[in-house]
Order: sequence, then structure tokens, then C-alpha cells
Amino acid sequence: MDAVIFDMDGTLLDTEPLMDVFLIKSCRSLGFELTESILEQFRGCTSLAFWTYLVREFNLTQPVEEYVFKEKYAFSEELKNNPTLALIEGVEALIEELLKFEVPLAIASSASRVRINTIVGRFRMETKFRVTISGEDVERGKPEPDIFLLVSEQLNVHPSRCIVIEDSENGVKAAKKAGMKCVAFSGLGHNKQNLSNADLIITAYSNLNYRVLQRLFEIK
Repeated sequence: MDAVIFDMDGTLLDTEPLMDVFLIKSCRSLGFELTESILEQFRGCTSLAFWTYLVREFNLTQPVEEYVFKEKYAFSEELKNNPTLALIEGVEALIEELLKFEVPLAIASSASRVRINTIVGRFRMETKFRVTISGEDVERGKPEPDIFLLVSEQLNVHPSRCIVIEDSENGVKAAKKAGMKCVAFSGLGHNKQNLSNADLIITAYSNLNYRVLQRLFEIK
């Protein structure tokens, strides 16, 4: 195990219900209702992919980039000021254990750079992760492998020696396409994603530690 790569939303912290409410309100103000099936379809994808679909499907009048820009800054401000936001139980202990074993850590999230920086700064994680990659940093977002391959390149480690921790079907697909091991976290009650392609599925971080992760490389 040369590196562990964390997704952010739904993996490090439970932001997805807040994001859903934000997007539903945003779309309602634009004159249409955002369905649960659309939200689930774009879990783990970039805002650009999400809004490109909405502009096309609902004949929105502004350029895609306008909607992406508004979402990026408005939602980041909401997260910055939300008093209930917290790391998912057990994930901080896992991070500290991996750091104790000197495992390089990274974040690879489809979220905007602004949102990633907001979260990392709020929870004082700047020194925990050697690399943070946003969906804005790659041409193709999840479920394509580009974001994870860029992490391995920047850490100078081989993809086959990396483990990804994800919570979405698109994220699991991207990790496996990158040739990496993947642990799927399904411990949030609202998670309805198909995570069956992961090498391991956990419902709580108390079930995950350094030795469990190392054993994934014994699986053929």
C-alpha cells in the first residue's frame, strides 16, 4: 500500500443531503423540479457534467459555466457557515492511524477547488493530505479514471499500489478503471448507490484499519 486516496463528499463528511437541498432549491428557482433519479445519477460527478445535463434537458438559457460558478461559491459559503457539519465518525481516527504508518494520503474529489479548500481549511486537514485534486483539474471526471491517475502521478506511486475510499458508484468505477483497489463506504443511511464493484464494502470506519487495507493486496 503506497497511498490511500479519499473521496470527500459522503466519504470524509456527510455533505450530500445539504447539497441535495441546495440543488433542489436552485433548480426550483429556475422553474423545474430536480428528481431523485437525476441526483443519484450524478453522484460523484463534477458540477460541469451535472449542469451540462440540466441545461440540455430543461432548456436553460444561461451558459453552463454560469450555473457552475454560482453553485461553486454559494454552496461553499453555506458549508463554511453550517454549524452542524462534521467529519464522519471514525474517519479521523483512520487518517491518524495511516499517518502513523507513514502512508501518503490524498483527496480526489469531483467537487470544486473552492469547496475542497473550504472543507480542508475548516477541519484543519492541510497537513494530513499530501495531494488534493479537484474534478476541475482533469478533463474527464468520474467514472473515468483521470482524477485518480493524476493523484498517483503527483505522489509518484504506481496505481496498482493505491487504495481508494469512495461512496459512489461513479467513484468506484473510476477507481477500478485506474487499476486501484477500492473500499466503498456505505454507512450513511441515504446512500443508495450500487457499490458492488468495490473490493470491500464497509458500513462503519471502525471496521477499517491499516491491516485490513493491507490485506486487500492479498486478494487475487
